[in-house]
Amino acid sequence: MENKPGTENSWRKLDNTANVFPVIANKNYSSVYRISVRLQDEISQETLQEALLETLPWFTSFNVKLKRGVFWHYFESNKKRPVVEKEQTYPCAYIDPNTNNQFLFKVTYFGKRINLEVFHTITDGTGALKFLKAIAYNYIKLAYGDRLPRDVMDMPVVDVVSDVEDSYHKNYRKLSYKRLKTRSAYKLKGEKLPILTMSVIHGFVSSAALIDLCKRNKVSLTQYISTLIIWCVYKEYMNEQPHKEPIQVNIPVNLRHFFHSTTEMNFFSYINVGITITKSEYTFEEMLEITKQQFTSQLTKENLSQSISDNVATERNIFVRVTPLPVKNVGVKIAYIGSGKANSFVLSNVGKIEVQEEFRKYIDKFEVLLSVSKSEPIKCGVCSYEDNLVFSFTSIMKEAYLQRAFFRHLAEQGIEVIIESNGAGYEKM
Repeated sequence: MENKPGTENSWRKLDNTANVFPVIANKNYSSVYRISVRLQDEISQETLQEALLETLPWFTSFNVKLKRGVFWHYFESNKKRPVVEKEQTYPCAYIDPNTNNQFLFKVTYFGKRINLEVFHTITDGTGALKFLKAIAYNYIKLAYGDRLPRDVMDMPVVDVVSDVEDSYHKNYRKLSYKRLKTRSAYKLKGEKLPILTMSVIHGFVSSAALIDLCKRNKVSLTQYISTLIIWCVYKEYMNEQPHKEPIQVNIPVNLRHFFHSTTEMNFFSYINVGITITKSEYTFEEMLEITKQQFTSQLTKENLSQSISDNVATERNIFVRVTPLPVKNVGVKIAYIGSGKANSFVLSNVGKIEVQEEFRKYIDKFEVLLSVSKSEPIKCGVCSYEDNLVFSFTSIMKEAYLQRAFFRHLAEQGIEVIIESNGAGYEKM
């Protein structure tokens, strides 16, 4: 079968990273994340539906359904229509294609908020954010067209047509394989919430105030946040006692910042920063210096090239290529479970979100939510827009020890924090 974009049977391969997600996804771990935008007024379902249908043709990366082949999963063009729904379930739930017109994403709304939930196999946060912003622009045009100048109404919502290049293969270089021994990380334990329930706690702070705090400590925002998470685990879960298993924070890295790429498919890797607690007298500043050094050593183009090389080389291996999909799936699951043991916590910082100036006054803020699992029960998504920086903790733990310690630390540093919760857990900030 040939890949003929724009035809009835248009198909394409999954990118290198995407191959893992159809294998590991289930109702207990959805591999779904959410990016939301809050507007200034209540959302109209009919207008949002129209905005989605106007936007989707520009994004071939989203207009697909997942198919199972003999050796690999693949994408095929989806000729059905996605349907906007009012939010009714907990965020980041498993997306069942059979009840979703075969689409691998969902657009829902609640109050003033538009939610885009995405199965990670089609794109990462960068691709999803571009899609969500385009939907929001079209929605604003439809909802406030009488207030917008003619040139804004005629303005395209995307600068280029969807780019679905596999940037992993494009940037692949054959490098010597460096097998690193995976060390099991400390795992957060505690009483869990009822099944299919997830706690969401947002913390809203001033971007300028927090960046100023980071500058005073001579670290980046992500370095400070990841250290603070390690500090909170050390204080709240380890009770400041030594432990043989390290506290490891897993941090996705947008590879577009290091390699030339405009792809709307997945193009990210990870770094792991952490500390093995060998004493009970750590200071926060001491941890901050350790974490900063790890960022410096890991966050390099050379290191990330090695990661791309290892992953693509495995996919290109002749024995892997000719192995039937069911057998591949077993190997992928085993490898994923092994890699997950190295994480105590996942932190994803989408960074500063920019929108076209003409639409800014209609947009209030953005939020990022990550799906969780028994092995990774608490995660944090971070993003900022204008002076609104939002920490969004998702959790299946009943108690909010880590979240409470996190926000109290910021408050102690003079950062004003506004808390918002869905009330699923036992929060007392």
